[in-house]
Amino acid sequence: MAGSANEDFDRLQREYYHAWFRFHPEEAASVGLEEFAGLLRTYDDDDIGALVSLNQKMHSALDEIDEQALDPDRYIDYQLMMSAVSVELHDLQERDWRYRNPLAYVPVHAIYQLLIHPVPNVQKAIKHRVQAIPDYLRGARALLSLGPQTVVPVWLHSAVEQCEIGSAFVRDLGRHRLVSEMFSNPARLQPLLDDAAHALEEFAHFLRRDLMPRAAGDFALGEDRFNRLLMENHFLDVGAGDVLAFGEALFAETEAALEAQAESMHEGADSASLLQQLSKQHPGPEKLLDTYRKRMRDAYKWLQQHDLVTLPETESLHIQDTPGFLKPLIPFAAYEPPVPVDSRQRGLYYVTTPDDEALLSEHNRYSIDLTSVHESFPGHHLQFVTANIHHAKNMTRSIHASASLYEGWALYCEDLMQEQGFLDMKEHQFIMLRDRLWRALRVIIDVSIHTRGMSIADAAKLMVDKLGFDQQQADSELAWYSTAPTIPLCYATGYALIKAVREHQEQKDNFSLKAFHDALLQQGSIALPLVIKRAFGEDAWRYARARVFSTDSLLESANERK
Repeated sequence: MAGSANEDFDRLQREYYHAWFRFHPEEAASVGLEEFAGLLRTYDDDDIGALVSLNQKMHSALDEIDEQALDPDRYIDYQLMMSAVSVELHDLQERDWRYRNPLAYVPVHAIYQLLIHPVPNVQKAIKHRVQAIPDYLRGARALLSLGPQTVVPVWLHSAVEQCEIGSAFVRDLGRHRLVSEMFSNPARLQPLLDDAAHALEEFAHFLRRDLMPRAAGDFALGEDRFNRLLMENHFLDVGAGDVLAFGEALFAETEAALEAQAESMHEGADSASLLQQLSKQHPGPEKLLDTYRKRMRDAYKWLQQHDLVTLPETESLHIQDTPGFLKPLIPFAAYEPPVPVDSRQRGLYYVTTPDDEALLSEHNRYSIDLTSVHESFPGHHLQFVTANIHHAKNMTRSIHASASLYEGWALYCEDLMQEQGFLDMKEHQFIMLRDRLWRALRVIIDVSIHTRGMSIADAAKLMVDKLGFDQQQADSELAWYSTAPTIPLCYATGYALIKAVREHQEQKDNFSLKAFHDALLQQGSIALPLVIKRAFGEDAWRYARARVFSTDSLLESANERK
């Protein structure tokens, strides 16, 4: 019976993804599939209706599977599939993006994606996507015009910014190094690029002229939906109130530790004055990328010597300046993982070189060290490559990643590398606490803007007052929070859960830190609670959940069950 259930589930997954990728061509390209690489995300009524029908049929088919007969790994995939289908069905039927989010129509990343992760016959795919942009944006204008009052203003402003920056990127694409390498005669592509760039400019003009005066949509999810996303996207069986209480407690604890650290380093100093002093210690813009490259290599060599986690045999990580159209989304640094099936596992590490030298303060020498640990080794790059090595052909685990693991792990790595001696200066500890304060505030704001009525303006003021952000930094952060509910809270939440489950495992006689890290990373980039249960058992999850979210009585109960 188990064999039959496993085979039925495998067949269902294959059939579902074969149909699903047609509606999600960017996701198809992200896992290395060529078949739909020339398409843009569909939005016409017939296709959306077909996608709803596909998900309804998949939900019914999954209901008929005897999940208790699945092997443990397939049971995890089953849970991921069921949740993903449920989330997409609800969003299509109750919160249709086509009438609310103009940013979702801007296809600039769909072009860039093919440059950095080329599929077979990538030239044809790029040409088809570029060629489709003018008609695609004309159709978008028609749909958005049906209900301009439902358009969310913060998303509208982001879309205008992306169009204006993206049009220059698309127009100049023929001179891009990667395009020159891919096309024997890039000049033949230029008329299509000019048309696409002009279409982006026209779309931005439409958004400003026709929608901006009337846009009044609300991005906030409300508590019921927020709680469902906590469970369905991240398998966190807690409510918004529990998460908010955790964030507020972490913020208070970290704020006190930060001020104490400042006082211990310079008598009478507060965190704001000390941060201003440390921020002056930064490389010049011409040396910024090389400084990041050196510290990335230093972290890798240090890990080789200290054997804290298994290092992949095959991987590479290229540090480069952030492309112009991504800079509003990446004010400091970010990571782009390799495609799961990439035999060389090549990741990208973006660093945003500021146009204003005053903004170099965020690239001070201590922040560079922490960022390199977070983004490269042992952080994002090592984690995603390890996930790809173990699950390269598992579509479910590749597509349905959760920030509870990949961002929780990266933040944990900052703490780990300080604890183990790589980040060995008091200044590192200070910057780490300041960045943890930022992540704790993310928890508070994420919950509050979606479930507690906090306005974007009030949230920005919190970031300016508590973190010293300028208004532009705060606005950029919050535009992302508004589009990605439950993601910002995952950094600190995942970090705390990993610390808690490690605490649980360290009580065992045969505990090995390297074995703990390897077990954590080998399940893929999926929801952290599922990983903890599979790698360390239900008791470990109950302990970690109680340690992070619950009352003392629940913690005592978890201890009794150990």
